Amino acid sequence: MRALSWNCRGIGNDLTVRRLTEMCQKHRPGLVFLSETKNKRMVLQNIQADLGFDCLFTVEPLGLSGGLALFSMDDFQINVLFSNNRMIDVEAIIDGIKVYMTFVYGDPVLEHRDQVWERLTRFSTTRTGPWFMIGDFNEITDHNEKEGGIWRLYNSFLPFKQMLSDCGMMEFPFTGNMLSWVGKRAGGSTVRCKLDRDVGNED
Repeated sequence: MRALSWNCRGIGNDLTVRRLTEMCQKHRPGLVFLSETKNKRMVLQNIQADLGFDCLFTVEPLGLSGGLALFSMDDFQINVLFSNNRMIDVEAIIDGIKVYMTFVYGDPVLEHRDQVWERLTRFSTTRTGPWFMIGDFNEITDHNEKEGGIWRLYNSFLPFKQMLSDCGMMEFPFTGNMLSWVGKRAGGSTVRCKLDRDVGNED
């Protein structure tokens, strides 16, 4: 099973849709999670038809920001357990085994991220069996996952790291450039961070 997660920063233009199509053709994922769709369900339904996915679950954007979409094939028997503007939590059947999956878009506002971590930690208290999380968490675990920008206090990383620990999450191996997000700050300085990740428990 392959899953693809992408913060598309708006799925409405032809270039973005073409890029998504290319990634799906190359990697052949059975599940595709998009964050920051910035579009209504009708737009996503058209993309679903073009990509050939059987199922679509969406969280509507708030005005012109946010929005989540999960495309899937019938084979995975997706059952949505919880959703809000920061995550879609599901159970699925993979090779005959029930697997929990949480597709995450961490809050861009630092002061609100603890609410996301608290929700995920709450899931862990009643959850047994295979579970993985994937998405743009909008957070890093330490300065090794960041280049440029303002130096952060060590304790600012602790809530995110504590959530990963409490949920029993471990990093999956990856290839390529881990600093998947690039942005500009005041004065033109460039900042690179590892905001995208996939993690899973031992099961």
